[in-house]
Amino acid sequence: MAKGSDARYRAALARLLVEPQTPIDLADRELFVAAQQEGVGGLLLAGLLQNGTALPDADRQLAERLIGEQAAWAMRLRHASARVFAALNREGIPFLSLRGPAVAEPLYGKLAPLRPQSDIDLLIDEGEQESARALLAALGYRRNRHYPDIYSRGDIAIDLHREALGAERIRAWRHLTPLSNADLFAASTQGQLAGEAALQLHDSMLLAYLAFHALKHSCARLIWLWDIALLARRIEHAGGWEEVQSTAARFGLQRPLYYVLAYAQAHLAAPVPNALLNGLRPMMGWRERRLFARYMAHRQIPYMAERLFARMQPDLRHRIEFWRETIYPRYEVRQQIAGAGCVRCNFTRKRLKQVAGAIWQLLGEGVTLRRGR
Repeated sequence: MAKGSDARYRAALARLLVEPQTPIDLADRELFVAAQQEGVGGLLLAGLLQNGTALPDADRQLAERLIGEQAAWAMRLRHASARVFAALNREGIPFLSLRGPAVAEPLYGKLAPLRPQSDIDLLIDEGEQESARALLAALGYRRNRHYPDIYSRGDIAIDLHREALGAERIRAWRHLTPLSNADLFAASTQGQLAGEAALQLHDSMLLAYLAFHALKHSCARLIWLWDIALLARRIEHAGGWEEVQSTAARFGLQRPLYYVLAYAQAHLAAPVPNALLNGLRPMMGWRERRLFARYMAHRQIPYMAERLFARMQPDLRHRIEFWRETIYPRYEVRQQIAGAGCVRCNFTRKRLKQVAGAIWQLLGEGVTLRRGR
């Protein structure tokens, strides 16, 4: 996306998701680039074809090819998921599918192949990790040298999560919420995914997890917020908002839920009760209120996750530890950030550049806020 245009395109794409009949400028190629970056490209193209939008022959052929390629990739991932799920079931290893088919199949129906998925995320309890790793090796998956929780077979990757929040990378995240593996498995029931038996999270817990995941990545992709809007419709139909409020209070996830549900209600026609939003709304200082207003205006907020997760820490000591570990994580994470070559040199160079960029961004925000914009 062109610099400064992301908010305009995200707003347009949000409208198109809710009202597929909205006229669009087919000559505006940046809109389609933005759709791909936001994860809704396949849904946008399918909507154009389904609505009978008059497309030049070359554009129609391109749209059909892109949709076909995305659907073919989804089918390959589904086949791989089914094979792994069946093997885990045979070995009696409990697992939870996070995102991917756990979101696409229940929420998108026939459009499930157009909900993008890059890999297969599985939550496996610590006590079952070694058995799961041996199983994947037997299926031909090989462990990534730099990312030991990722196993690949060709271009299919499986991410074995030891815990759902990602606190194995940033340990201070454990202070954000008491949510544990045991809580997630307890809030699940037996269902079916990719044609195999699989545990599925109850809607209120799935919503809480998706909210945390979206905020962890600064809500950088519209598809994550659209997942939440679709799930909100299902919760509304089932009358499950009281359970959502109870889950938020139990696990201290009011802030992530407030951010994603407020956006979904305002821009994605999600039937979120105002009373629920009022109950979830966290205490905000003046800076966070301005940050939230910019986020609600479709703007991408640099380092939004870190800034909000710092506010979710229980006290100043933990907040300081959070920033220390975020800026200078343990060696394993520094190695992943550095990539190939000298870990100390590459990590230091990248981190100094990021810190300088963050300081410049914050100074610019300070000037903007003082001007009242």
